[in-house]
Amino acid sequence: MSADLERLSAAQAKADEVIAAVAEPIDSGRLLRVAVTDVETGQRLATGFVGYERMMRRLHAVNDRSEHPLPK
Repeated sequence: MSADLERLSAAQAKADEVIAAVAEPIDSGRLLRVAVTDVETGQRLATGFVGYERMMRRLHAVNDRSEHPLPK
């Protein structure tokens, strides 16, 4: 297996794992679409949905980019 194919296979497996851990049934009321995207290729690897409560009033960042800067 080439190094690129091995990396992509590992990325796909992790994306599937992440979505399986957070995904909820689509009939959960208000939903957010959660996508896992490969930063290197820009390819979306997995998509799922999570429900949320209407009482949520403001958005906030969940990741400090200075800690995990995007590649140039």
